[in-house]
Amino acid sequence: LFKEHGLTFQANVIDGHKTGFFLDHRHNRKRVGDLAKNKRVLDVFCYAGGFSVHAMNGGAREVASIDVSEQALELAKRNMTLNGLGDNGKHKTIVGDAFRELDKLISNKRKCDLVVIDPPSFAKSQKEIRKALFQYERLAKMGEQLTAPNGVLVLASCSSRISAHDFYEVNMQVISASGRFVQLIDQTQHDVDHPIGFEEGAYLKCGYYQFFD
Repeated sequence: LFKEHGLTFQANVIDGHKTGFFLDHRHNRKRVGDLAKNKRVLDVFCYAGGFSVHAMNGGAREVASIDVSEQALELAKRNMTLNGLGDNGKHKTIVGDAFRELDKLISNKRKCDLVVIDPPSFAKSQKEIRKALFQYERLAKMGEQLTAPNGVLVLASCSSRISAHDFYEVNMQVISASGRFVQLIDQTQHDVDHPIGFEEGAYLKCGYYQFFD
């Protein structure tokens, strides 16, 4: 167990990804919590539920967490419970492929006020960059379709081979094509305990897109 911004989390340090918890997103999780009051929140690729827990603690009206791993979702639910947030009936977990589950939500006309999409790395080699950018395009488009009027869409990339310029450009092109007025209100990197010693070390990109409808 460990504390983050006053909240308690459990991490699987043996079998989990990296250290069992993505500490590089610490500031972004707090930011999402600050934005979540009275919002309907969707946390995609939620893993251990870091964004979900911060959103619920921030006063979200409801939170839906999507991940392909049932084990990860069980950990997300435990982390909700550790903070006294698991029994209010406001948290829903959805196990399945994120792309398919997002398509289902779009088909059902689902809208959320705050959508967070933080996928795993899509480009582990140079030859995967084009395919990765296509995947980011898909997620940006689906995220826009799911974001309610005047909502906020948070899009992240942890692929070191995808430049910040390309990531933000692809997102803005796709979102702007919807015809909605949107503004990129913030761009963040990993937190201060992940110092950047070389160009590829700046792997984490996170953009906050505010819609004005």
